[in-house]
Amino acid sequence: MSETRDEAELAARVEAATTVLRADVGTWDAELEVTPAPGMAPVRSKGVATTRLVGDRWLVVDIESDGGFAGHGVYGWDAALGEYVSIWVDSMQSSPARGRGRWDPATATMTYEVEAWNAGQVIRYREQTERVSDDTHVYRNLLPTPDGGEFEMIRTVYRRRT
Repeated sequence: MSETRDEAELAARVEAATTVLRADVGTWDAELEVTPAPGMAPVRSKGVATTRLVGDRWLVVDIESDGGFAGHGVYGWDAALGEYVSIWVDSMQSSPARGRGRWDPATATMTYEVEAWNAGQVIRYREQTERVSDDTHVYRNLLPTPDGGEFEMIRTVYRRRT
């Protein structure tokens, strides 16, 4: 009897967690702004992101920009860990970036703590996506600075196509 209850509780947690991801399904126009380093001028480009669900549980994201950038990510709820997880590969990295995330319903913000290898060392950074509305999301890629602050390397505004 408890196994059935445990399974039902797990199913309810997974359903609640994946509901957050379902809201991202669709085609999105993207305005990307990449600032390579503090003090440098940002590089702007436009692109298109398409997102879909696999098995009604895993959000698959593909993006391409007119600046030559292409990326592919998978996001979902890991029931064993009890948290969101991500893996991301793109045309600018030589190893995948892996993250663990959390959803804040009060601010409509998904935050991932991410690790990736770059030039022989582990790079840790934070990704935040805020749902400004159902049809506008703002993504930020934030790297730690030596003084304990953060540097916004990437900002992307996504607008859902209608």
